[in-house]
Amino acid sequence: MKDLIIKKGEQISILESEDRLQYLIDLAKEAGSLDEQYKIDQNKIFGCASNLWVVGKKESGKMYYSFDADAFITKGTTKFVVDLLNNQMASEIILLSKDDFKPLGIMELLTAQRQNGLGNLIERLINLARN
Repeated sequence: MKDLIIKKGEQISILESEDRLQYLIDLAKEAGSLDEQYKIDQNKIFGCASNLWVVGKKESGKMYYSFDADAFITKGTTKFVVDLLNNQMASEIILLSKDDFKPLGIMELLTAQRQNGLGNLIERLINLARN
């Protein structure tokens, strides 16, 4: 799992900072939306610069996440991270920490508040895999 994160980080690292941000915006445009019934405080990621909701379900030991956000950068960043974890074994996801996502190289592109939100998102994804 950590190898997958490092590999994805190497792929995006070839892009310049502005190109990485555009890549995240493009990802946001590809992302679906979350049904309104899930846009509740229980599913909200707090500490983020915008509204972000994440839900997860476990099937046959694998995790599947759905999400929505009201800002392109947030939605694209979330899609980038969620795409790495979707369809992965929950038993592997729970072994991860926020630090394992540093090789992705997106943290430094974000404002302090968005960095905080990304950290909270990662913690939430890991905690959903624990339940």
